[in-house]
Amino acid sequence: MYITTEHGDLSARVVDGPPPVAVLWHSMFTDSRSWDRVMHTLATERTLVLVDGWSFGDSADLKDELPDFVTHCAHAAVAVVTHVQQALGVGPVDWLGSAWGGHVGLQLAADRPDLMRTLVTVSAPVTPASPALRRQVRVLLPVYRAIGMRGPVRRGVLAGMLTEHSLQTDPQAVNAVVGPMSRPHRGAIARTVHSGILSRRDLASAATLVECPTLLFATDDRGEWTPQECAAATATMQDGHAAVLTRSRALPSLECPAELAHMVTEFWRTHPPVND
Repeated sequence: MYITTEHGDLSARVVDGPPPVAVLWHSMFTDSRSWDRVMHTLATERTLVLVDGWSFGDSADLKDELPDFVTHCAHAAVAVVTHVQQALGVGPVDWLGSAWGGHVGLQLAADRPDLMRTLVTVSAPVTPASPALRRQVRVLLPVYRAIGMRGPVRRGVLAGMLTEHSLQTDPQAVNAVVGPMSRPHRGAIARTVHSGILSRRDLASAATLVECPTLLFATDDRGEWTPQECAAATATMQDGHAAVLTRSRALPSLECPAELAHMVTEFWRTHPPVND
């Protein structure tokens, strides 16, 4: 399906499952294929709608860099959820977002609690990007525009997303990052990355407004979102829960899919739909 938004159409694929619907939005530097390793397990509990963000998958290219990017994305997410509700005849949805998608879900849940049944975020810091990450992105984006996903760009992106073990032993995980970043429309991807990372704002206040049951995942190998920071964020929420995934950096759906899928489905089972 395609959903019209202010900044271009978003593509989404539907994976059939039981009637409750979960909307999944992927991390920066990947596309919806990054969910493939957890998709079949999650589909035993929910019908899945896997969204591609702007400039990724079959979604429209982002034409401009956007300040306050997460707000624009949350507006698009409203369009996604309302489209899904009309097309599939469902009520509030479960939202599962990785990094970028987690930020979108937090803002959406704060703005439109009527659309959300539960929220799960994976490796999605509530703080702005760290100064070190911002410096790295500012250096690498012009190089990426010039040469693509090669040399220092490839090394820098992969090191930030995957553990050394995955880089050495899991070519499919590597390709799940390299593939989406190797498309010919590098300018659009660069605009999305610039907007999503350099314009990433603090979401701590939004987190305190979230009313629905929420599960925030941290990993044991991502310095800017530690288990301690994750637990502190959930302590400010109305119904927040924290969990830690091991042997993973920024993409647990690729590096520890069985553990992630199990913990998400268990969370859904403890918060079943009630007369949507």
